[in-house]
Amino acid sequence: MNPIMWMGIAGIIGTAVSPWIAERLRSKNARKDQLMKLRLAIYAELLGATARLAAQAHAGAPNPAAETETIGIEELDGLLSQAKVVAGPDVLRQLEELSQHTESFNRTADLAEMAGHIAGTREKVQDAIRSEMMR
Repeated sequence: MNPIMWMGIAGIIGTAVSPWIAERLRSKNARKDQLMKLRLAIYAELLGATARLAAQAHAGAPNPAAETETIGIEELDGLLSQAKVVAGPDVLRQLEELSQHTESFNRTADLAEMAGHIAGTREKVQDAIRSEMMR
């Protein structure tokens, strides 16, 4: 076969395959965008929930003699379940630590120390999310 025939065959194949390749690339980018939007929504909810937990822990810490209500971790557990699907390993590790500190806060007598742990871990969660989003 001569070179002109090969060029013709290559042109026909390229014309037939190029729409498929373009659609595949668009689909892949759309999935990435959708995952990023989901991740941002979950992270925004997580940061709000961790801020409320830290504020609630600090509000109960100064007066341990007063009747302090336990801080709820149901919301955090629900968001943690959602984050397990889309979050990176650093964020998950910090969220698990925050969950453990929150559970300990509800059982301990030294509320001020545990409130400090919750606030510190919240900062770590925030830093892990910021780091992951910068990648």
